[in-house]
Amino acid sequence: MSSLRIATRKSALAVAQTKLVADALVSANPGLAYELVPMTTEGDRRLDKSLASFGGKGVFIKELEVALLEGRADIAVHSLKDMPAEVLPEFKLAAVMRREDPRDAFIAKGGATGIKFLDLPAGARVGTGSIRRVVQLKALRPDIEYVPIRGNIQTRLSKLDELDGVVLAAAGLKRMGLADQVTEYFDTDKVLPASGQGILAIETLNRSSLVCRAEGPFSRLEEILSHVNHAQTYCIAVAEMAFLKALNAGCQFPVASFAEFANDSQILKINGIYWDEQSKRLLKAEHCGPVESADAAREAGIVLAGKIRAQL
Repeated sequence: MSSLRIATRKSALAVAQTKLVADALVSANPGLAYELVPMTTEGDRRLDKSLASFGGKGVFIKELEVALLEGRADIAVHSLKDMPAEVLPEFKLAAVMRREDPRDAFIAKGGATGIKFLDLPAGARVGTGSIRRVVQLKALRPDIEYVPIRGNIQTRLSKLDELDGVVLAAAGLKRMGLADQVTEYFDTDKVLPASGQGILAIETLNRSSLVCRAEGPFSRLEEILSHVNHAQTYCIAVAEMAFLKALNAGCQFPVASFAEFANDSQILKINGIYWDEQSKRLLKAEHCGPVESADAAREAGIVLAGKIRAQL
């Protein structure tokens, strides 16, 4: 039978993550076959500039979305944190996988046995490509120099030759089998992760009757994807992205949200931060309440954004 065509970025991490999704789809849909459609995005090509300087988050997904529109792929797999807060109307966030470790991780020279972040000497140089991380890390250690870095995981780790440490997403390190190099993890109450961090998202064209080319009892694409969608993580994703959308924020803003269900209940707790450049304050807010649907999750994110705006 025909294979499900999955668009992915070419980087080692993106391919590894896409294979996790693809293998889960095959496991949940016996008889399904797939093929990867790897491609290089603008965000992969332009490593000499900050994301905010040439388009923000969308630069990592545009080429994959074009492949969907042109019929060269049936689905696209993204890291949710690379997606804009609002998906274009032609597309749909069809499913998400269960969230991996959402935390940020610090890797020092020496790896797991290196100097911990709070123990670094004054003036130490730490690399990160995220202004979200910088404003939060400065609150913990204002005496450290934060150096902008971009590139894949191996490129960033190679910067340890010239830096005292780097900060990366724990999820990517774990998916690449590099968790043994982590010096320490930042608690989410100290460094809030990026909205969507650790979540793998499956994007499709926004057609309710869309049918993939796979044959047999699982011929409908929506049914195939429903078997791997993690309902609570989907609500978490919707809440966190709704927060960003309500604040009209992208990667050029030091802003983030992190949601989790309390003790596997239906009570969703969501925290948010926003750096107010005018007052030079890191604004924080929290919202907690029952969430049983994506609509309720979206409302939770909007309410949280309202609490941030009330502080401006």
